[in-house]
Amino acid sequence: MIHVLTAAEMRAADERAINAGTPSRELMERAARAALEVLECEFDTSLVLFLCGGGNNGGDGLAMARFFAEGGGHARVIYMGRTDPCGAPDTDAMSIECARQFSLLPPAVEVCTVLKTEGATAAVDAIFGIGLTRPIEGSIKEAIEALRTAKLPVLALDIPSGVNADTGAVMGVALPAKKTVAIAAQKWGHLLYPGTALCGEITVADIGIRVEHSVGFLMEKNDLEDLPPRPPRAHKGSFGRVLIIGGSVGMSGAGFLAAKAALRAGAGLVEIFAPWENRVIYQTQLPEALLTLYDPEHFDEKALLGALERADAVAIGMGLSQSETAHRIVTCALTHTAVPLIADADALNLMAKDPSLLALCYKRGAPTVLTPHLGEMSRLSGYPIAALSADLPDHARAFAKGSGTVLVMKDARTVVSDGEKCYLNTFGNSGMATGGSGDVLAGIIASFAAQGASPLDAARLGVLAHALAGDVACSRYGNRGLMAGDIIEGLCEALK
Repeated sequence: MIHVLTAAEMRAADERAINAGTPSRELMERAARAALEVLECEFDTSLVLFLCGGGNNGGDGLAMARFFAEGGGHARVIYMGRTDPCGAPDTDAMSIECARQFSLLPPAVEVCTVLKTEGATAAVDAIFGIGLTRPIEGSIKEAIEALRTAKLPVLALDIPSGVNADTGAVMGVALPAKKTVAIAAQKWGHLLYPGTALCGEITVADIGIRVEHSVGFLMEKNDLEDLPPRPPRAHKGSFGRVLIIGGSVGMSGAGFLAAKAALRAGAGLVEIFAPWENRVIYQTQLPEALLTLYDPEHFDEKALLGALERADAVAIGMGLSQSETAHRIVTCALTHTAVPLIADADALNLMAKDPSLLALCYKRGAPTVLTPHLGEMSRLSGYPIAALSADLPDHARAFAKGSGTVLVMKDARTVVSDGEKCYLNTFGNSGMATGGSGDVLAGIIASFAAQGASPLDAARLGVLAHALAGDVACSRYGNRGLMAGDIIEGLCEALK
């Protein structure tokens, strides 16, 4: 896993480095040199515009312009901070380090306070960095819009100006970058939409700041090594029993996909609790699964209670429907399940309709994992989808903490949280936006939980394995024709 920081966490890490004895000027100049190396390797540097604000991000840009000019480069600084009554940069309004770097600029560096793009071959964006907290307006907004029109290739220092470092939101307007040099660590805004689409290729510059304190993490492929080991001397009971409760009449595919995914993810046994009408379908499609059948018209809890008692993990809701019988099934499962329970699809829709079901998650003596997409999350939380999208990590943490659950908030960038830590997945592809993909994920998470992974690990590693399997499937079939079953087949390769 890789640390992902908020702006506040980055400032705290910077402060710790300074207090430990590294001067702020030294940190700034390390950042400038690291970014300059990227600039000179990746851009046409015949004439480079250095777009600098009056804060420390601007100081980084000014130091970079100085080093570039000292090496023989043609640098033009466009100062975009406050000016004095004569129209010159107002050094009194600059941060201490920005003013210091401004005073060190050699005479060869052209300094302007009005945007001049004539002859420029590249631009360095050092206007705001991670400190932006309000929408960009006025002359700076006009300058950014002019730069967008000019289509100069841009190198962003830390983060493109206009992208919120904590949420990825665009603050009025933003300057798209060809490459972004993230200072010390990646921030949430580098990884969340829409900001991630404006960052281009991201390089992290190590400037000697130790990043040890964050609640956010970016998942990596090798995190799958955290899955419980599979000893050579084992039997089917060694790897857990998953109960799949889903697949109502006419929706058997949802239960089938979840059950097959649970088996492919390594569960020793999978039992499906399904309407008797689906018996032939399941026995034909998935003979490896066990079946416990019920009559939707005359539901008796006894068979369900027995299945719950046998399970090491339960996944419920996939194609279950929102009928009265489904409500009784979900109520019974939430009340009587003593093992990790993964609630998906119609289980979530029933919770949204009847908040007392969601309250049972908090009261349960065993962990609950909720796996909503943004539409389901909106119904559960009462927040509009746009508000959820605007700050995925914050909403995920708050809801997980308030409900006492592990939350998997599914989006193009899925966030997993237990109310304290927050994990982000950036693998996967648009081909996975297809019916049944979520059923596959629920089955994988339940399988990992049954095999002994903690609920949080089962959720985050389930999301990771699901995404990597989707990428395997995409490499085989392309993202337009990919189906949910292809993700299950890709799971074998992803977990090798």
